[in-house]
Amino acid sequence: MSDFVVLGSGAAGLTGALVAAIGGASVTVLEKAELVGGTTAISGGGAWLPNTRHLSDVGLEDTPEAALTYLRSMACGTGDDTHLVSLIEHAPEVVEFLEDQAGIPFQIWPAIGGCIDYRPWLPGAKLGGRTVEVLGISLSELGDWKDRIRVDPALRSSNNLLDYYSQMHHLFPMPAGPSEPLPECVDTYWRGTALAVRLLKACLDREVDVRTSTRAIELILEGGRVVGVKAEHDGQCHEFRAPHLLVATGGFTHNEELKRLWLTRPIDYTCDVETNEGDGHLMAMAAGAQMAGIGDAWWMPHTPLGRAGQPVNAGGTREDRILPHTLMVNEAGQRFMNEALNYYDAGEAFGRRSGPGPRNFPAWLVFDQEGVDRYGVLAYKVPPEDERPEWFHAADTIRDLARSINVEPDAMQLTIERFNGFARSGLDTDFGRGESEWDRAWGDPNNTPNPSLGTIDRSPFYAVPIYPGAVSTRGGLRVDDIGRVLSAKSGEPIPGLYGAGNCSNGSAAGGYAGPGATIGPAMTFGYLIGRTVADAVGRG
Repeated sequence: MSDFVVLGSGAAGLTGALVAAIGGASVTVLEKAELVGGTTAISGGGAWLPNTRHLSDVGLEDTPEAALTYLRSMACGTGDDTHLVSLIEHAPEVVEFLEDQAGIPFQIWPAIGGCIDYRPWLPGAKLGGRTVEVLGISLSELGDWKDRIRVDPALRSSNNLLDYYSQMHHLFPMPAGPSEPLPECVDTYWRGTALAVRLLKACLDREVDVRTSTRAIELILEGGRVVGVKAEHDGQCHEFRAPHLLVATGGFTHNEELKRLWLTRPIDYTCDVETNEGDGHLMAMAAGAQMAGIGDAWWMPHTPLGRAGQPVNAGGTREDRILPHTLMVNEAGQRFMNEALNYYDAGEAFGRRSGPGPRNFPAWLVFDQEGVDRYGVLAYKVPPEDERPEWFHAADTIRDLARSINVEPDAMQLTIERFNGFARSGLDTDFGRGESEWDRAWGDPNNTPNPSLGTIDRSPFYAVPIYPGAVSTRGGLRVDDIGRVLSAKSGEPIPGLYGAGNCSNGSAAGGYAGPGATIGPAMTFGYLIGRTVADAVGRG
């Protein structure tokens, strides 16, 4: 019997396990998949944690009051305000604790590009300094566990991947040929993979019992208290008992029934790991948990899959939508959003379900040859005609392109002509593209008069479909300000049960605060839960 059982091995679960173990608790982590790390391990790895001691590293300042004002402005009264207060109050402690007590080093994102808050027009927003990530680490540090961690090959590098932002790599066209492969001796990973590796290593160093291929199926209740969980491994059912249990099982992105019942708009593409099927949601509901925040997701529009079965880019076409010489149209051939919006707000612009799909689906990213030559739109050179996938459309005229994608030619021609007028004047009077700090930070500073606007007038012209997508669903177990799951019947904490990450409502409601807005709250609530468990064990 352990003091603490954790379900899930992403940022929330491993942080909770590590903090509890450092505090003297015996900890068991159960991971449904064969590999450790969850979606965290294949993510950008940033954590939105305001007011950390690393602000001075980039010459910035912040205040808890400003950060809280920003989150409250974003939430607009939705969600639980106590979560916002708790996140702002304890975020700095997360970094300090993990660096000082676990030896996990962090670096801060600079005040440039995607590092700024995603809604910089709101009061309290910050133009950088609220996102941190861990330094890179070699897989060899895991010893026998190096083959049991989930990794993203794109995150393997001999260079600090944070340079992507500081050197504005999104502006550079990709090379025409294949990139030079990294030597096999380079096994250093950065960002999400590095975060998962460092948290796992710190847990293993403190004798946390990590079990993979072990699916939790039912919480064990005795006298109204959660005292453990039943789980399957190799076809056998086992009981793992503990006075404290954390559900950190991620979203329900791969459960088609739950998505149909709980979401109001589709998720056609996701980077969420395939094992995230809502297991924690359903187990906790069966144990009497109150639910909150269901129906939302971390929206991120996506294109179809690119070469070698890999997503076109990790940002879900973020750079392509923001850079000059691109725009988006719906099936009526009309623009329907500021294409440069952050991916959460861009995803919301698709609209709710209407008939077989949302209001603005199908949608198309349209760009011209100048966009290809200057920026390498779609993150790779336009393939030769005989190598193009069926979803990739090209034509010598806008009207022919419109016919190719079943859009009314006159409507699309008018849309392009109107957009080109905005590009020449530098003022998008329809949607304000290029006006916010976010748009300007991600645009091309050398493109005038607007860093985000460029004409669509150089043949050939191209179009690729844009689909509704998400990083993961969000919302689920309603938790209090320290991560205890609340009862649907009494509204009080269910003894012994905690929740964190995307299976809970413990993130800031109403939007996507900034880079790492998923991982930051997950780690903060994991930290608070681990500390609570350690304190309880110490008192026991």
